[in-house]
Amino acid sequence: MKKKKIFNVIGIMTGTSMDGIDFSYIATNGVNKIKILKEKSYQYSLNEQIKIKKINIKNNSKKKLINSQDVKISNLVIKYLKKFFKEFSITKNEVDYISLSGQTILHIPNKNISLQLGNPKLISNFFKIQVISNFRINDIKNGGQGAPIGAFYHKLLIKKINTKAVIINLGGVANFSLIYKKNFISSDIGPANAISDDLMMYFFKKKYDKDGKVASKGNINKKILDLFKKDKFFRKKYPKSLDRNNFHYLIRELKKIKVHNALRTSINFTIFSIMNLLDNKICSDVNELIFTGGGRKNKYLISQIKKLNLQLRISLIDDYGLNGDLIESQMFGYIGIRSLKKLILSTPNTTGVKKNITGGNLYN
Repeated sequence: MKKKKIFNVIGIMTGTSMDGIDFSYIATNGVNKIKILKEKSYQYSLNEQIKIKKINIKNNSKKKLINSQDVKISNLVIKYLKKFFKEFSITKNEVDYISLSGQTILHIPNKNISLQLGNPKLISNFFKIQVISNFRINDIKNGGQGAPIGAFYHKLLIKKINTKAVIINLGGVANFSLIYKKNFISSDIGPANAISDDLMMYFFKKKYDKDGKVASKGNINKKILDLFKKDKFFRKKYPKSLDRNNFHYLIRELKKIKVHNALRTSINFTIFSIMNLLDNKICSDVNELIFTGGGRKNKYLISQIKKLNLQLRISLIDDYGLNGDLIESQMFGYIGIRSLKKLILSTPNTTGVKKNITGGNLYN
């Protein structure tokens, strides 16, 4: 490893919402310093998004199929990363590393499976830049859930903003990070955008419900919401994690009812997940909810949370001068350098590993 304290790294995030790809070019030491140099989020075309969502590894475990899909995702990453380099006039010799999250296709932690597509060797060979990736492998080998793997970046933000805040990331899946009695805790809590996005694709061939306008016109289907509340996931202790399709059995039910009611009910899946978290003793000292991720843009969802009169400050990460669409690409740039320096990525309180460990691999 180069004898540098601060590295220039491009963090790449392709999230569980499967709606686009995010790049953050940052300078960081992987500990307490980070400077955002350039960053941008690129939306996938509707055709690209449909193709990604159709990837079904669960029922097609053949290595040949996985490799072919891996190449497709890698080429997509290369396409948009070339665009990012060109748009911001970044030369390759400026960049020390690329840090890649990979596109999560399948996540079954109880079977020690967490599959991300995007081949770091192909990407490294194309750009002639070393790539840090596969952050979850070591975590799962050591008894962890493999997610949420980037929580230490949330810890950095909490320490800088408000140590009594809980950060709630509303991606395809919702997860949280907070500090409770000097312990840093992180976990998935339930679905966020994945269900509503899939419903919008099914009913309207649209990527998402902008501002929650469709959901705002509907009524809650109490029967389906009650089924959701009884899901075994909510009986598990933190930390725990989800695949974006864990609640797919409920999407089948939601498709049978009126579209506005289906979207409104799916919004309440997320609200219940948040309230279930806040009812836990680990939130006893929390005085602020800080939302990040694409779901923070759902004005209807945020307004419904505010109406609950939680006696907590409700904020967006953007209120603190950060772009909530790009927190996770910043995160992967940051944890990439932590990985390089063999610093902790996972703990028993963030992913359920047996002991504090690092993770990630370096590809030339």
